[in-house]
Amino acid sequence: MIAIISNGDYTARVQLPVERRQLAGALSYLGANHASAYEIKYNEESDKGLSFTLECRGIVENAIAKAIPTGFRFHTFNDAIALMHNLPYLSKREFENTVKVEGLASYEQLNRMLTEAYPQSVTTKYYCPLTIQVHSRDCYGDIDEDGYEEDAKFAARHEDIIRQGLLEYNASDECNMAEYFHGNNGVSEKLRSADWDFERRNGELYGCITVQTTGPLTEDEEQDLKDWISGQNSDGLGEGFEQREICFDGTRYGGFMYVSLWHSGDDYYIDNETEFEDRLADQGMTMGGM
Repeated sequence: MIAIISNGDYTARVQLPVERRQLAGALSYLGANHASAYEIKYNEESDKGLSFTLECRGIVENAIAKAIPTGFRFHTFNDAIALMHNLPYLSKREFENTVKVEGLASYEQLNRMLTEAYPQSVTTKYYCPLTIQVHSRDCYGDIDEDGYEEDAKFAARHEDIIRQGLLEYNASDECNMAEYFHGNNGVSEKLRSADWDFERRNGELYGCITVQTTGPLTEDEEQDLKDWISGQNSDGLGEGFEQREICFDGTRYGGFMYVSLWHSGDDYYIDNETEFEDRLADQGMTMGGM
């Protein structure tokens, strides 16, 4: 399904569902900013002169277009098409067959059918160790260029400012990190979202990536997902975040730290919840035997 977005005499065509960055490019071409996406209406000009129409192929797309009322907002419609696009294969075929036979009376019916067709999501947490490099100031305000490494207990004491640093780093990118996944088709079809954060366990701070999928992953799919998370920690989100100075007052004259969700050692890991609980238990047994 193609959306034709208009602004006066200018038009831009986008394939639905459209990702945020592609839409931003189309709006820029039309002389509008990304925030204008929330003002685009179906077959009706907004205050900014924007509107969109639909170019449809086949019975299903035409039925959906007829169910959308005039003035319906673009971003809500795009979300519905994304939901339909991401349905598992069999669920999508069943949805399309129902529409072909029974038609659609309204957007409310479309939304209800998509919600019922969508499998219940599965939420899984993945954990990784942190690497903390601290650079302190002396009484003259000079920075220790070499710095020194701190541990996860130190990170836990500064959990709030580390999390705030990640939030600020991500503030300029509204994109769902799951959109960056490329690889195993099984993971691509199931992956809904991936959110990076931190979690304190046993007085230590760890990286915590919360993933939502439509159903459980196979062993191979989970391994591919772990590899992708590791890659993001080392080369994607993590590489950018680890270059960000996070100021703190933990030394006499203050200083800053760099926080990385990755390191190149053989002891680096991406654990699911069960694996991580086992790791913590083993660590407790090791410490108890010391």
